[in-house]
Amino acid sequence: MAYDDKPTVESIRQMTRHLQDLWSRTHTKWEMIDTYYQQTFKIWPEGMNRPEWLKPARSRSIVDHAVDHQLAYEPMIHRWPSTQTETSKRKADKVEPAMKAILDEASLFEPNLTWKQVGKNLLLYGYAVVEDGLDSMCMAERREKPKKGRGEPQDEYDRRVRIHRNAVKSMMPFRTRAPHPSRVLLDPTEKEPRIAIKHANRRSIDLEEITKARMIGAKAKRGEVTKWECGDNPFELFMVDEFWSECWHAMVVDSQLLFVEKNTWGFVPYSHAFSGYGQEVTSIEEVDPTYMAVGILEPVIPVLKAQAQAVAGRHNALIEATFNPTGTVMDSAELQEQMSRGDVIEMGSRGDVWKMDMPNLPAWMFQSEEWLDRDIEMGTFSRALQGVRETGVSTVGQQAILTTAAGRKFVSPSKQLQHLATKSASHILQWVDVLDLNLRIRGHAIDPSMIESDYSILVSFELVDPVMQLQTRELGLREVQQGLKSKETYWSADARLEDATGEQKRLLEDLIRSDPRVQEVMAKAVAREAGILNMLEQQEEEQAKQQAQQQSQMQDGGGMPGQGGPMPGQEGPMLGPDGMPIQQSMGAMAGMGGTGRPTRNPLAPGSVSPSRVGQELAR
Repeated sequence: MAYDDKPTVESIRQMTRHLQDLWSRTHTKWEMIDTYYQQTFKIWPEGMNRPEWLKPARSRSIVDHAVDHQLAYEPMIHRWPSTQTETSKRKADKVEPAMKAILDEASLFEPNLTWKQVGKNLLLYGYAVVEDGLDSMCMAERREKPKKGRGEPQDEYDRRVRIHRNAVKSMMPFRTRAPHPSRVLLDPTEKEPRIAIKHANRRSIDLEEITKARMIGAKAKRGEVTKWECGDNPFELFMVDEFWSECWHAMVVDSQLLFVEKNTWGFVPYSHAFSGYGQEVTSIEEVDPTYMAVGILEPVIPVLKAQAQAVAGRHNALIEATFNPTGTVMDSAELQEQMSRGDVIEMGSRGDVWKMDMPNLPAWMFQSEEWLDRDIEMGTFSRALQGVRETGVSTVGQQAILTTAAGRKFVSPSKQLQHLATKSASHILQWVDVLDLNLRIRGHAIDPSMIESDYSILVSFELVDPVMQLQTRELGLREVQQGLKSKETYWSADARLEDATGEQKRLLEDLIRSDPRVQEVMAKAVAREAGILNMLEQQEEEQAKQQAQQQSQMQDGGGMPGQGGPMPGQEGPMLGPDGMPIQQSMGAMAGMGGTGRPTRNPLAPGSVSPSRVGQELAR
C-alpha cells in the first residue's frame, strides 16, 4: 500500500497488525513499568510465601519529582515576523499571546493537563504522542447561522446574529490530547509521521455522532459513509482503528468501514518523540523501538525491587521483634485444660510459659536501604532537584551549582517536549489560515491576516521564578545601557513580553499623556462631558471683566477697592474642593495627572513634552 492510496478495510487491518507486531515488545515493557509506577509489582519471586503489603513509594516519587522539575514552567511563544517591517512585527507580536491562550485552553479541555501528561509519558515510558484535532460540534455550530423566523422583528433577529457572531469568535475548536502511547501506532523511524493508526476503544454514541456529521452530502451517496446506530447502551465500547495519512482519513470497526474521506488538512495530526535516554538497536536486520523508548525508571528497576525487598524484610523483622512469639514446654492440650480451670500459669523465663527472645537486628539491615537509595539516585537524578541539601554543601551557591548540573538530566526530554508543543502550535496556525477562522481567545484575537500563510513558531517551557526573572531583566538593562544589546532584543528575550511592539506603543502613549498640555486638553474634555465646561468658560469671562474694570479704576486713580476679594456687589470666583478657584484647580490637576501629585515620567527624568517623546522615539 502506497502512502497516497485510498485505504480499505483490509489495508487498514493489515497495517494495524504490522505496527502492533513492531511495537509488541515495547508495549509489554510498558505494562511492567506501569506496575512499578502504580506500586502493584511483585516484591518476591513466585512461590515465596511472604507478605507483599508494604512497598516503598520511591518509583512513583522519582517520576513525579522529575515531571514537576521538568514542567514547573509556563509555555512561552516566539513568532518570527515574515519581514522586518513594523506591520509584520506587530502581527507576530499579536500571534504570541493568542497562541499561548489557545495552548492553555486546549490543554484545559482535556481530563488531564495535556503538556504535563506528555512530559510524564516521556519520562515514564521514554516515548510520547500528541494528538491534535478540531471539535466537530464547535465547527458545526460555526456553520449554522441564525435564520430569521416568520414575523420576527428585525431588531430581535439582528440581536441573535450578533450573539452568534460573538460566540463564533470566542469559540475554542482546537483540542490537544496526550493519548497513551500504546494507543497510537506510528512508524518509529519517521520524525514526521506519514501514516498514523489510533487503535482504541470508542463509545457507541461517539460513533453515531461521527457518522451523522458525515451523512450529509456526496459522501453518503457514494457509499463512503455507513450510518451507525448506538442502540440501547450508548456507552458500549467498540475497538476502532482510525487511519490517517497525508491524503486520507478513515475509520474501521471490526470489519466495517464507517467512513473514508479526503484529508483536506494536508498533514497527519499526530506527532511523537522519544525521551533521548535510549539508543537505536545495533542490528541492521530489525527495527525495535524497545531500545529507543527508555524511561527514567527502566535502568533502576532491579534496584527498586531490591529496595522494596529490603524495606519489607526489615519491617517484618521489626514486627517479629516487637511482637515476639510465646514459647512453652507444656503439652498444648494440658495448657488449655489448666487455663480452662483457671489454674495459675507461671510466666517468665523459668515459668511454664515464656516470651521467646529474638536476636538483635544487625546494623547492615538498616544501612542496606541507604546503599540502594544511592544506587537509585545515581541512575536517575540527584536529590538536589528535590530541594534536599547534599552532604558537605554549606552555601547556596554550591547547592545551586549541583542543582544546575542535576538538571542536565532532563535536557533531552525537555527539548522533545518543546518540539511536540511547537508542532501542535504550527498545526493550529495552519487550521486558522486554511479554515479562515476569526477567533478571540481570552481577549486575544487571531485571524488569517495575522498568519500570512507562515506557520513557523516556537514554543518553549521556562521556569516561573520571579527572582530569576528580575535578575535577568536587570542584567538586560545594563547590557542595553552598555550598548551590548538592542532594546528590541531586551523586550523579547529579557522582559519576556509576548506583545513587545504593543507594549512599547502603550508606554509611548503614557509619555504623551503625562505632558501638562495634553492633560489640560483631557481635563477640558472631561469637563465638557460632565456639562460644566460652559460654566467654567462663563466664570473666565466674569473674571476677565473684573480684571478690566479694576485696571480701569487704577488708571483713573481709584486704587484697588476690595483688594484681595471680589468687587462690591459681585460674587467671588467659584471654588473647587481644594479651596482654589475651580479653573486654577483644574490646571493644577492637569499637571498632576489627576493624582494630586506632580507627574513624573518613570522612564525619564523631568517633565515630558511632545518634543521629548519625539526624541525618545528617535532613540
